[in-house]
Amino acid sequence: MSAPSTRPPATARATTTDGGRLMSEAPARDAIRRPLLVGTMLRILRDAPYPLQSASAIQTLSETLPLTEFELSANDSGIRRFETGVRFEISHARAIGWIERTGGWALTDAGRDALARASSDAELMTALNRQHGARQRARRQTRASQAADTKFDTLRTALDLLEPGLWTSYGDLAQLTGLANQNVGTWMSETDHPAVFRVLTSDGTVSDGFRWSDPHRSDDPRELLVAEGLEFDDAGRASQSARLTSYDLRELLSESTEPATRRAWLVRGNNVNGKNLVPTWIARGSVSVAASQIRALTLPLGRTEIVAVVEEDYAQKSYNTRNEKVTELDLFVNRIQVGDLVIANDGGSFHIGDITGEVASVQSSDDRSNLRRTVQWRNPARPVDLTDLPAGLKPKLSSQHTVVDLTSELAALAALVAPDAAEAKKAAKAAPVALVLRDATDELADVLLVDRAWVQSCVDLLRDRRQIVFYGPPGTGKTYLAQAIAQHLTDESAVKLVQFHPAYSYEDFFEGYRPVAPKDGSAAVGFALTPGPFRRLVDAARENPSTPYVLIVDEINRANLAKVFGELYFLLEYRDRAIDLLYSTGDEAGFTMPSNVFIIGTMNTADRSIALVDAAMRRRFAFKALHPSVEPTRSMLRRWLAERDLPGTTADVLDHLNALIQDEDFRIGPSYFMRADVYRDGGLETAWETSILPLLEEHHYGEGIDVLARYSLRAIRTRLAQQTPATATADDAADIDAPTGDLTP
Repeated sequence: MSAPSTRPPATARATTTDGGRLMSEAPARDAIRRPLLVGTMLRILRDAPYPLQSASAIQTLSETLPLTEFELSANDSGIRRFETGVRFEISHARAIGWIERTGGWALTDAGRDALARASSDAELMTALNRQHGARQRARRQTRASQAADTKFDTLRTALDLLEPGLWTSYGDLAQLTGLANQNVGTWMSETDHPAVFRVLTSDGTVSDGFRWSDPHRSDDPRELLVAEGLEFDDAGRASQSARLTSYDLRELLSESTEPATRRAWLVRGNNVNGKNLVPTWIARGSVSVAASQIRALTLPLGRTEIVAVVEEDYAQKSYNTRNEKVTELDLFVNRIQVGDLVIANDGGSFHIGDITGEVASVQSSDDRSNLRRTVQWRNPARPVDLTDLPAGLKPKLSSQHTVVDLTSELAALAALVAPDAAEAKKAAKAAPVALVLRDATDELADVLLVDRAWVQSCVDLLRDRRQIVFYGPPGTGKTYLAQAIAQHLTDESAVKLVQFHPAYSYEDFFEGYRPVAPKDGSAAVGFALTPGPFRRLVDAARENPSTPYVLIVDEINRANLAKVFGELYFLLEYRDRAIDLLYSTGDEAGFTMPSNVFIIGTMNTADRSIALVDAAMRRRFAFKALHPSVEPTRSMLRRWLAERDLPGTTADVLDHLNALIQDEDFRIGPSYFMRADVYRDGGLETAWETSILPLLEEHHYGEGIDVLARYSLRAIRTRLAQQTPATATADDAADIDAPTGDLTP
């Protein structure tokens, strides 16, 4: 039997002094004394001979200052309220430079000055809040101003790219800039940019809400577009082949803003109209694309001219074929530049070289290489094997496009064929840092009340499988464990939690068209392709390949998983492949799943057995059981009680209860009993009546079992008392009915 705590909670007035000053007032009921806690913590750090680890500093604070019952109680996450409050304020102190975190928490000179100037903890707290508030306001104003200016500058620059004969849509501009469609439309109605009439709806029609910024101007935008050579069909829709998508605009902007940036390209030549041209390219020092059905071209040629040529010479082809050909020719003629890196594959062998010449239009004998560029091949006799290519490059190789942008892998590709050690070292420095998942620590295991080896097994599974599911009955801490492990592995900003439910869909989870507000006073509601939480996380992960990004899916089994994941199921297992998305525009190089994206799901087996889970999901996820009868869950409550000097009788009650429940998927988890309120007078009875018995009523519904008679708290306590050895003391027996001691978590 654990001895009850001898340290009483502070219930009246908690005070401390610093040089004779009174530092606190009487604590309010159910309130955290933040000024006192922060002031005391800063004095602890001031007097410490070296930086203190956060856990050590928190422990010192709890031993230095008498804490109230409310401050010692746990919040919904199981963390003591005073600790949450202190950590929150310390983060503010770090932000304004009072505390630095180098090997632990340490007070800076600015923090020491602030502590010395303050005549009381309240004054110190006021100064902290004032400085942090001013910093936050300044940051918000700066970010908002910079973001707005940047977005509208991008919008204006994008319109500069709309040459006569081309058009784009409000949705494309919204995706490009990050502005809402409505804001794009409003800006369009106010600007006098000469290309404003070249912005149409996504289907190529003039918006019903289109307005010139000049109220006296009344000319028809469609007539102007026709006069510029843009073709419309009978339904009034502009030719899609003349459209600059957000992808096109982004590429053009990157070229215009970074004209000297070197890029990398894949040009396919191993099957050009049934013939492998790569050996010819290597022998002649060139690379080419076929333009067999197109007239001899007079170069240079802008995208507008390319659109016109393709529309006429490929008139018998489908619109998709024409769009593909426009993109292919535009990339080869206008985007690829002298000095760029080019890669070509002959089966599993890859040759890498440098573009050395401008594009030339020639009449080839077999019409398979009418547009050519000269290349200095770096490894003509020693091609790179497929297995030696950068991991991030392999998914893009599955793209069906003839010309594919590989600039994201430029540094790694250059390192493969670097001519000397100096260039190899330079390329290696430019390559992304390797992705690392941190090993489990004893500190993390202690917080989670589990063994370090168990946490490490979860980390190892994520390294190997990248997707795991914690499954078990209610109250076993699945979501809490998932969040804690995710926050240990990466920054909090790289963790996203979503909760599945029966109505959840692919469009909610990944991306889909959603209604947007009318533009320019129009009554018509439009639709825009809107990213969901998983798409946003994946895009962020792609930009930061060295940082792990973790998606936590709570209640993963409550949704129709095949409907929610769709084609993404494939990418969960095959990270080195690319696929076309449900709402793909067709001009991308295929969508890939970055290797630094990890998924942790939680599954309540009381709702749905693991045996009923989609077989495709079971194959792609590793499953970790969290059952009350097995570790690590079995001993979790006893550890929690021991940490708080509480008797173990509640754990005995839970063990006895679960022994009565035959179906392990419906046994009761320890989380129901890991709350401070349970250990106040009548708390356990209340929790039993309002949380435990309703679960058991549902489990035994229709079975004719008297749940109250079988599972009542009194009945279980009686059975436990009967099992108590004859030598047990009267105090021990009393413990069975009502735990005593320090009842704060």
